Parts: sequence; structure tokens; C-alpha cells
Amino acid sequence: MHLSRQRQLAFLEDFALALGDGLSPLQCCQDLLVNARKLRLRQEELIAAHLIRQLSHGRALGTSLQEWFAHDLVMLVAVGENSGVLEQLLQQHRLFEVERQAAWREFWKPLLYPIAMMILAFGASLFIGRGVIPKLAKSLPKSDWPELSQWLLVLTHSLWLPILVSGVIIIFILVWGPPGVIRFKWSWCRWLAGCGAFMIQRYFHAVLLLQTLTVLLQSGSNLDKSLAAMQRYGSQELNYYFSFMRQQLAEGERKLERIFASGLLSPRMLFRLGNGSRNATEHGTLLRVAGYASRDALQALRRLRSALQAFCYSLIFALLIIVLGGMGSMLMAITQQSIV
Repeated sequence: MHLSRQRQLAFLEDFALALGDGLSPLQCCQDLLVNARKLRLRQEELIAAHLIRQLSHGRALGTSLQEWFAHDLVMLVAVGENSGVLEQLLQQHRLFEVERQAAWREFWKPLLYPIAMMILAFGASLFIGRGVIPKLAKSLPKSDWPELSQWLLVLTHSLWLPILVSGVIIIFILVWGPPGVIRFKWSWCRWLAGCGAFMIQRYFHAVLLLQTLTVLLQSGSNLDKSLAAMQRYGSQELNYYFSFMRQQLAEGERKLERIFASGLLSPRMLFRLGNGSRNATEHGTLLRVAGYASRDALQALRRLRSALQAFCYSLIFALLIIVLGGMGSMLMAITQQSIV
């Protein structure tokens, strides 16, 4: 059972604030349990009680959250707990999460109307093409059917309409890459990603990777230990990328742009990594690129949103021409025949 994303983040933010006040993780959970009971927040109460039992038996906090929290949040807690920088990681992720949610709202809200209109256009073409046009066509010889009416009949009485709907769904999947559908441990997903697919998911994974690494490096950990901790506690879908980067380090590679050239970061991010100052630390370079990565992700979302809006409206316009033109020309042909 999972809380909503917002409630997960709120729980962890309250936990981080309690840690900042000097409380131990067990004391933080006890305070959260008391407050949850007072306010009758059943799920938060169950989580706090579960964590108290786990911590009392000496179990790690991160792995105890797996039943309730998303993979990326479990990774942050586990890595932060293991490295002693849990509070800093949660605070930094909270800032990124605010940006991420604002970006998602900015991306999807303008697309809701064209997507709804596109669904209505598909429904109208199916209804008119299968329910109205065949009845009208009975009164006309097939040789007299208008061209647009024939297109509408072919579209709705063949595989073209399902193919078109499937194509739209595939396009949205390719530009987004839903985590439950796309997993980067599959070679075909990595091949598509190399061709520019799944840009939204990859960009946000890259930002999370860079921001987590900067906090770990700032705490005194080296790059290989940081990547090893993220690989151990992170989502399995990113395991390939962590393995690639650790292999580069094991082979003696020290240039950041080559270490991170796993396909997760965009060319612009790798370019920034390669142009770091000779006197800059790994932490300083990664921190700078993490800031650029956030802005690149937002810009990529805006470009994708504009492209998807143009695609949706073009498809709606084409469907309306076929549907309205096909029905209108059929009615005109029937009217002319009745006058004759």
C-alpha cells in the first residue's frame, strides 16, 4: 500500500525537520506517530508504527520504507542514512520535487484540452463512419459515393483507425517513457533511448542522479562509493547506468563526461561536464551541471509540449475534415440525387 506522492514527501519532510532538531530516527518516528494519532491520519500512523518496530529491531530505515514509498524516495533515504547525510538529501530533493511538480503541471495542463478533443474526434469519426454514413450510403450507388465519404468508410471499417490510435499512444510513450512501462534494464529500451526516446523520464532521472551525487560528494564520499550506494539502494531500472559508470571508474577513467556517457545524460549535460574548470572539484562540477540539468529538463518539457500540441491539433483538424467533409458530401450527393 502506497501513500500519494504528496503525502510521501510531506512525511519525509517532517521527518527531516525532526532530524534537524537533533532527534534520533526512532524519536522522529515516535513524534510522528503521536501527531498522526491526534489528527487521525490512519496511513501516517501505520507507517510511523511500522518504522518504530523496524528501528527497534535494528533494521535500516530505508529498506523499511519499501512497502509504503516510491523507489526513488526509498533510495534517497537509504543512501542518505548509509552516508550520514539524510537530512541534506531530503532537503535538496524537496527543492527539486517542487520544480518537478511545477514542470509536470506546466507540461500536462495545456495538453489536457487537445487530448480530450482528440479523443472526441476519434469517437465522432467512429460513430459517424460506422453508424451514420452506411445508412446514408444505401441510397446511393457505390460509384456515386464522394471521395471523402469513401475515406471515412475505409478509416472506420478497417484497421486504419486502430492503427492511428495505437500510433498516438506510442508517440506519447516514446516522448514520456512511463516508469511502469519502460525499464532501462531492457536492451531495446536503451536502444530507443539512444535514438532520443523517453526524454522526459531520462532527464528527470539524470537530475536526481546528479543532485544526489553532489550531496554525497560534499559529505566526503568519493564518486565510486556514492555510485555503489545508489546502485545498492536505488531502483533496478537504473542499475545498468550505475554499472556502466562504476566500470568506467574501475578501468581508470577520470574524465566526468566519459564516466557519465551511459545514455542517461543529454549531450548538453555531458558537454558541461567536459568543460569543467581544471581546478574544480568533482562536487563543484557536478553541482554546476545539476543546476543546468534542471533547466534543461524544463526547457525540454516546454519544447515537447509545443510539439505534442501541434501534433494533437493537426490530427484533430485532419479527422474533422474527413468526418465533416465525408458526411457533408454524402448528404449533398443524396440531396442532388433526390432533386434529379
